[in-house]
Amino acid sequence: MQRNQQRNQRRFTLLLAAALSAVLTMLAVAPAGAAGKPSRSNGAGNRVIFVHGHAPFGKHDCTKTFSAARKHFANKKWKGNLLTFGYYSGNTKCSANVPGSRDTAIKDVAKKFANYVAKNYTAKGIKVDVVAHSMGGLVVRAALHYTHQRAAGFPAKLYVEDVVTLGTPHAGITTSRAVLCGKARQCTDMKAGSSFLKALGSKMPSTTRNGNMSTDWTTISSYDDGTVTESSGIAGTANHEAQYKAGINHGELITTTTGSHNGRIKYSTKWSSFHKRVSPVEQARLAVYYHATT
Repeated sequence: MQRNQQRNQRRFTLLLAAALSAVLTMLAVAPAGAAGKPSRSNGAGNRVIFVHGHAPFGKHDCTKTFSAARKHFANKKWKGNLLTFGYYSGNTKCSANVPGSRDTAIKDVAKKFANYVAKNYTAKGIKVDVVAHSMGGLVVRAALHYTHQRAAGFPAKLYVEDVVTLGTPHAGITTSRAVLCGKARQCTDMKAGSSFLKALGSKMPSTTRNGNMSTDWTTISSYDDGTVTESSGIAGTANHEAQYKAGINHGELITTTTGSHNGRIKYSTKWSSFHKRVSPVEQARLAVYYHATT
């Protein structure tokens, strides 16, 4: 009797060990993409990826380009990593940089950006925020648009919680600006009425289909930009739109961090009157901190 009990106990112990081993094996080989989709929330804990714009000479110093903006976020106690993404072979000091030139189609840059985010963050169940300047906003817009479309070469899904674009030519640049830009592929892609812009549709991409996270968009433009018109900078319906009429030029949209500036914001479909507002960079910080920018 006692011998049978000992035998049964040993058998039970072996079965329990085998079951535990199987569970551990399943956990060890579970794909990174199996991580659950994060929920939307307010807070300063997200990684923020800053994406630069077009460079006339095909190179940026990412640290220098976003020095003021990143310092401002840090001074405001942002807890998440403040990263930079670049897409020119001549770039320096970027947190991540993919090879390319001014002749690399914006859609191809978008594909590289989408796969960078998918591999390093989405696959691990990590959501990110994005702040993009100028053409960088089109890179991000195309990345989400084609991911949602399940286009070839793009990832299956992306966890991008908030996107802010500053001085992005969502409706393109004028013919005169396109001439100044030159004949490089990125210049023709940005020209008003280009096939690239037409393919993006009239609304900023956000969807929960196919496992994607809904994305909250804020577009910011300036009447004194000088490169991108105030209307192009907010073209394409976004969740939130802001405009400045305060002498802020194209480059200053990502370097103006303090002070009160004459501006307005669109609530739903109605614009506020022009009044004193926070700086464009602070507006961007608030937009990625809150689900709804104010």
